[in-house]
Amino acid sequence: MQHHMRIGALIALLVITGCTRKPLPEQEPGRESTTGAKAAAPAKPPAEKHSGEHEDEHADFVKLSDQQIKAAGIQLGAVRTDFAGAIEAPGVIIVDPQRSAIVSSSVGGRVVEIRKTLGEQVARGEVLAVIDSREVAQLSADAAIAERQRALAEATFLREERLFAEKVSSRQEYEVAKTALEETRTRLRLAQQQLRSAGTGGGSTSGQLRLVAPLGGVVTFRQINVGDVIDGDEKLFEVADLSHLSIELSLTAADAARLAVGAQVDLMSENRTARARLTHLSRILDPATRQVRALAALDDAKASWRVGETIRVSIALAGASGAGSMAIPRSAVQTVEEKPSVFVREKGGFAIRPVVLGKAAGNYVTVQSGLEGTEQIAVANTFILKAEHGKGEAGDHDD
Repeated sequence: MQHHMRIGALIALLVITGCTRKPLPEQEPGRESTTGAKAAAPAKPPAEKHSGEHEDEHADFVKLSDQQIKAAGIQLGAVRTDFAGAIEAPGVIIVDPQRSAIVSSSVGGRVVEIRKTLGEQVARGEVLAVIDSREVAQLSADAAIAERQRALAEATFLREERLFAEKVSSRQEYEVAKTALEETRTRLRLAQQQLRSAGTGGGSTSGQLRLVAPLGGVVTFRQINVGDVIDGDEKLFEVADLSHLSIELSLTAADAARLAVGAQVDLMSENRTARARLTHLSRILDPATRQVRALAALDDAKASWRVGETIRVSIALAGASGAGSMAIPRSAVQTVEEKPSVFVREKGGFAIRPVVLGKAAGNYVTVQSGLEGTEQIAVANTFILKAEHGKGEAGDHDD
């Protein structure tokens, strides 16, 4: 019994001694362990490296998808490589004369219905207004009488033709019936023509004149109200296709001599830019203003410009092949990190490219270095790209 108690005490003593043994000191990096192996140095956390790479990447690139670019209204343009100066001129946005029409009535009457008003879209042939007219009623009655006379004369002629073939009636009676039919046909054509001239289309029998749109577009002018009594040849409506506008320009004689039809016309404002094409250069100098009138065609499917808006345009002059300078619109330039820069379109967004600028001419500024001339760059709403770049930098600092 005592022997067993001694063995238990000895085991307990060994356990206590093992638990209270001091731990071995940590092995220093690079010092060999007791087995002769060299301890590996702990790896540095990769966070600093990735953070630096992110900052470098964000410093010269703004990520935007195609949908975001379209939603922000960021417009793209090419770098001019044949720039030989530019001409600045004042202009006014007007309706394209080839895509507008005045609607008037050739007869008098009273307005009984208006179906389209100012600013409304209208399709070609759609009714704008309805007018009660005694003159139209008389013309409609004349056409109806002429139609009945023609029908009667035709029936008489067919009867005489049959009798003449059967040798029952004479040739003279046959010729008289034939002549009468031709006369009634002529009177009917004249009555229908007068009815069409009144604007009814030749088919009205109610005495009402329906004014229709001669082309599709927007009602830009309306002169009448329900109950108005109008006279003939009075301008009542104007319809215009506003997806295609014109720019009326005033040029000096010297500037007009340097231009040709087909030249590119650049419109620029704070957040808008567009390109038009010179379509007309007058050969007459206005005696009052001593200016030359010119017209440029502007495609405005997105409704970015308004009729009557006063603008300034820039018309770039092209130099000889290889002799021109490189130039970009002024609106394409933003100051990023105290350097003039442009935003070059690349996959996934825009790369920020610092540039060295030269002289300015019109709405353009020449580029001495920083671009190759083949890039596609942002030319409008570039301040949005600068703001996006600034937000990215702020986010990096917060991290």
